[in-house]
Amino acid sequence: MKYTQQEKLQILMLCDIYRALGIKHSYDPEIIEEAITSENYWAIDWEYQHLYSGNDTPKEVSFFVDVYDMYKILNETYLKLSPEDKADVAAQVQFFNEEYSLEFPGFDGNNEGEYMSIGRMLQKMGRFSGSEDLTRNSHSEKVGPYRRMLEVFLPARKDEWNHMRGITKESLIATLNSGFAG
Repeated sequence: MKYTQQEKLQILMLCDIYRALGIKHSYDPEIIEEAITSENYWAIDWEYQHLYSGNDTPKEVSFFVDVYDMYKILNETYLKLSPEDKADVAAQVQFFNEEYSLEFPGFDGNNEGEYMSIGRMLQKMGRFSGSEDLTRNSHSEKVGPYRRMLEVFLPARKDEWNHMRGITKESLIATLNSGFAG
């Protein structure tokens, strides 16, 4: 869905009216305004499912969500490992650092701005509650490494993941190492 300049102006003016009248328990003018001004129109479908436009979620949004979910599951998996398994991970993963390797690094603010915009939108919508790192600037391009990591991670999430243990140690190691390949 695309909006004309006129339609955007009308929607933004309605958001101003909503705020001025203090209308609550209806549409959130902050989310709608952000979706319109950042051209993250998918967010309106996500937030107000009864207004579904019939458009699929953009592949960039699905990619962002998969990457963020990947880091959450990698971290949860690592935390559930035994000390011996954690030592194996540290020994087998290139440049492993317990504090940083399992934390979502973000996207490059200079070259991957579309993903930064998606992160801001998800944050405004309150998705992934308690996650202020959705807009983290990695200061280096990450789309390529994330794609390689997802090639390993997505099958592991589908076939191995469960709430009690996460994914296997081997898949954790392979996923982290794939970010350095290429």
